[in-house]
Amino acid sequence: MKFKFNPIAILYILLVYLELATDRQHLYPVTYMTKYYIGILIIVLFVLLLVGRGKLIFVNKKLLYLAKILAIPTIVLFLYSVLLDVMNPVEFNGYFSRLSSTTIFGLLAIFQAIVVFQFFGQKVVDYTFTAISLSYLTSIIVAFRQGGLSQFILILTDDSFNGSVLEMHEVAPITALFILYYLYKYFIKENSFSSVFHNILIALIILFLSLKRIVFLSVLIIIPVFLVIYWYDKKVSKLGKERKILSLLNIFSLIFITGIFFYVYSVKSDFIYTFIQEHNINSMARTDLWKGVESTYNFAPIFMGRGIGFVTKWMDNNWMTLNINGLTGSMGIHNDILKYYIEIGFVGLFIYFYTLLYRNAKRIFVKIGHKESFIYFVLIMFQMLIWFTDNISIYHNFLWILNLLLFSLTNSDTELENLDFKNF
Repeated sequence: MKFKFNPIAILYILLVYLELATDRQHLYPVTYMTKYYIGILIIVLFVLLLVGRGKLIFVNKKLLYLAKILAIPTIVLFLYSVLLDVMNPVEFNGYFSRLSSTTIFGLLAIFQAIVVFQFFGQKVVDYTFTAISLSYLTSIIVAFRQGGLSQFILILTDDSFNGSVLEMHEVAPITALFILYYLYKYFIKENSFSSVFHNILIALIILFLSLKRIVFLSVLIIIPVFLVIYWYDKKVSKLGKERKILSLLNIFSLIFITGIFFYVYSVKSDFIYTFIQEHNINSMARTDLWKGVESTYNFAPIFMGRGIGFVTKWMDNNWMTLNINGLTGSMGIHNDILKYYIEIGFVGLFIYFYTLLYRNAKRIFVKIGHKESFIYFVLIMFQMLIWFTDNISIYHNFLWILNLLLFSLTNSDTELENLDFKNF
């Protein structure tokens, strides 16, 4: 995280630090929309700075190409949702507004990432990690100030202690992204161990203190996947057959998506609820939320979905009928896999997830590089693992920082040319 004094970099770190802030830190009055307002401020500021430097017009074709393949699925889902609403109108007032805002926020995350990357280049990754580290350091300080060492230990050891300032819902998965990214820099890009060690150590400390079970589990699952792909990549690269890596990514994608459909079926069939009860797993009322929406979908290939934003609108209008202890308002269902199934349907889910995992990885392989397609695949699969029990598909900070890490891949000099692939 070393960098020379740069007032613009300092300003950027400060803005990201504020964007990551939570109401539990008591830095300023944080609301749901705060991160979007600061995100827009960052965009406006750095667009003006780019104009001032004459760098607004993008010349990096890889960057533009990656932005396109990241944005197109969001736009396609918007158009598909409009079609679904025409065929089977959503009964709740304001649905189209919800659909539009969800789409705009998704594109905003891409635009924010591309603007700051265009301004700073690769250095923005370390600047962003600095802001994340400072944000979590603030949470540690606040935790000590609130109750001293004894409460700090209680937070870490008592499962019933909820609402801790250390539990930063966005920072935890973001930090895990950086762990995977720095592992990629070490193993694949062959950066020195000393150049990534202290960042990985900081990230591991944050991950441990944040107490997010699904993030822990997702990291434990994705690292073996990372190592298998790394081993296979090394094997085929020695033979000059890098294209074979796509076969492995395709197999992983199909197996993973098949597992996702079994998961949705287990939710719909109540199998997962029996499993959770038998193993005394504390779902923190998530299963009650999943049961609440079960009337909105069917598990069948002919189920087409209800459109992006439907689940949140349904919750807005029905949360009070769920009779969940402690639920005082509308909230996400803490299951983005199920949410996407309800919103885009059986076939739509397969196409969307297969595009995110394999088809985009293949495009990156052809246009940017095979090593970059490797880490893209790992980061996207990690995101999907968290989708099983969380709402990060609407976490703005997670999304734009994920996109930022993906854009940082475009500085590669490993583009593969003259490959016999169709650009589809």
